[in-house]
Amino acid sequence: MLDRYIQFVQSRYLLIILISLTCIVLLGSGVSKLSITNDFRIYFGEDNPQLKAFEQLEQTYGKQDSLYFFLEPDNGDVFNQQVITLIWSLTESAWQLPYAGRVNSLSNYQHTEAQGDDLTTDYLVNDPALLDRAALQRIRAIILNEPALRNNLVAADARSTGVHVQLDLPENQPDATDEAVHAARQLIDSLQPQYPHIKISLAGSATAGVTLGEAVEQDLSTLVTASYAIIILLLLVLLRSIRGMLITVALISMSTLATMGTYGWLGKTLTPVAGWVPSIVMTIAVADSVHILTTYFHGLRLGQDKYQAITHSLRINARPVFITSLTTIIGVLCLNFSDSPPYQDLGNMIALGTLYAYLLTISLLPAILFHYNLGKHHRNRGQSRLLSFIARMVIHYRHVFLLLIGSTFIVLASFITSNELTERWHEYFDESFPLRQTVETINKKLTGVHYIRYVLDSGEKDGIHAPEYLNTVEDFSNWLRNQPGVAYVGSLTNISKRLNRTLHADDPKWYRVPDNRPLAAQLFLLYEIGLPRELNLDNLVNLDRSASLVTTILHKTDSEFLLELDQRAGQWLQRHASGIKSSEGTGLDMIFAHINHRNIRSLLTGTVLALILISLVLIAALQSVKLGLLSLIPNLVPAAMAYGAWGLLVGRVDMSASVVICMSLGIVVDDTVHFLSKYLYARRHQRLDTTASLQYAFQTVGMALIITTTVLVSGFLVLVGSHFSPTWVSGLLMAITLSFALIADFLFLPPVLLLFQRNKSK
Repeated sequence: MLDRYIQFVQSRYLLIILISLTCIVLLGSGVSKLSITNDFRIYFGEDNPQLKAFEQLEQTYGKQDSLYFFLEPDNGDVFNQQVITLIWSLTESAWQLPYAGRVNSLSNYQHTEAQGDDLTTDYLVNDPALLDRAALQRIRAIILNEPALRNNLVAADARSTGVHVQLDLPENQPDATDEAVHAARQLIDSLQPQYPHIKISLAGSATAGVTLGEAVEQDLSTLVTASYAIIILLLLVLLRSIRGMLITVALISMSTLATMGTYGWLGKTLTPVAGWVPSIVMTIAVADSVHILTTYFHGLRLGQDKYQAITHSLRINARPVFITSLTTIIGVLCLNFSDSPPYQDLGNMIALGTLYAYLLTISLLPAILFHYNLGKHHRNRGQSRLLSFIARMVIHYRHVFLLLIGSTFIVLASFITSNELTERWHEYFDESFPLRQTVETINKKLTGVHYIRYVLDSGEKDGIHAPEYLNTVEDFSNWLRNQPGVAYVGSLTNISKRLNRTLHADDPKWYRVPDNRPLAAQLFLLYEIGLPRELNLDNLVNLDRSASLVTTILHKTDSEFLLELDQRAGQWLQRHASGIKSSEGTGLDMIFAHINHRNIRSLLTGTVLALILISLVLIAALQSVKLGLLSLIPNLVPAAMAYGAWGLLVGRVDMSASVVICMSLGIVVDDTVHFLSKYLYARRHQRLDTTASLQYAFQTVGMALIITTTVLVSGFLVLVGSHFSPTWVSGLLMAITLSFALIADFLFLPPVLLLFQRNKSK
């Protein structure tokens, strides 16, 4: 059957070239239909329990997407007329931003004063032009004496402040976040020249989402170009053929274009995670072409003509290339076990790219070889001597290598447990991103950057007015304030205590929750009557006033700390708030914290299934249960050593690092399959003994393995140049894994074969 296919390609190579190019053009044209979203919610599946809880929270208390303008005057004093004027102008303009639903700042802070038994509520600043020194001192006293504002809207030392914008982003509109963030940036650009001595910067969840997309766009514009340059250079050096290099680059470009175009035609909305696809598909697609070309050039060196060399290359590589493509597809498809849809798409896109690369390699590549004369490729004699030396050394010192690699494996694998499963979102971007700089400054000089929200439900209408309920909320808030890492806690009791104090002539001893229900209800009623509609309490209490929201802001930390704090908070509520129905901590930070843990467990399940399927494929392909099982050793060792080394050097596995085991599993198998296929060819067809068969495998496929591994490792190492943490983490860990894979195939697999295979000719 293979011979008939080769004859067909030989006789119809022009038709195959034409059809292939036409298909690539048609598929590639779908790229223009691709859309990308920066909405964080797309990272979670519809059945994600934390996402459901978060969406329920938003339905009651409003959307939680935000923009945060951070202001830092050079003179270190927020309470001067210029800064207050800027805050007022920024607040007024922020209401006009796309999808702005609520704006909170010092200028529109709702200050309450008592006039007899009545409470009057008004903006703290109505017209900044009318402020004199006395008015500014009054504002300073009001703000700094209000615990609910310190370390929230203004720093305790009055050196910085912020303007918080809550967004009401529409659903099914991917560019809404970009629109809001770009408008906010334009607003800063228009105000900054007027206030050169006040630094204005932008943060918030919406800004983080847009910055994420910009980081990936930056990677695409720089790293993909760098990957191409590295691949071209290495192929020129290692293949020593300009035409061979050009053909390989053309094939990998077509594979990448067809992959992205197909997803465009399918109408998929991609996330920034998809930005990894071009670099990964390019590096994977190189391997198939290199194996076909190196065997083809080997045949030419032996005196075969072009047609004999192509035929021989396809006969000897067709099965291994198919098997390696299949195992790679199986490996990356295990990403579908991820709880995060973008990583599922990542696996599917890489699998599709691998399939396209395989189809082009067995059709378009031989058709081009039949059509064009590439000339002979002359292997460097030093390369041949090197491979012969490695083969003799490994065979002669097989026991030493078994002990050495085995010991190294055990030592490194023991450090796997040193990896902490955690996520640090604030470190996604390095210091080159303005957002990272702003987040670090906010965390250091103003307030925290992580939010946990709790819903406390009294179970009855108007139950929030009950003193028992308010005291429980206050006790819980105070408990949270005393926890390490907590910068600020906002709750309904902040308002009730302030109103109670105001009603009693601002006597500090009355800064406590009202002690009877009618008084609490009256205070809230009087307060809400004086509030403008856009600044009502709907972001804090539900419609029937049976539940309220407690918001905790924490200084920068990791997902493990957030989960641990949430667990302790739940235990406190169980012990001290048995009469109140409380929710788990929710918010975007908590969703990401939970998904990291579930993602690891899901991916381990997928990896085990992929490993079983790959084992069955190898057993069937190698026609030997023993060899199929033995081949798993050099396939498992690299990942274990890589994650062990990661535990020793880094000690943290986040979501981007966790997906590497799936992405690398199928790729690692490639070298083993090609090595074993040449080994078995020598054993079964040339009737060589184990030692001679190993030498044959080193001579025929050794250089191809070196070339493919060098290209793959270099391609992934290019990702280390990214300023975006998930990109460089996955690239570096992949490079480490593939490097260990080559070492295992060259120095560990042959001794294992010598140990378990009888050293005699068949």
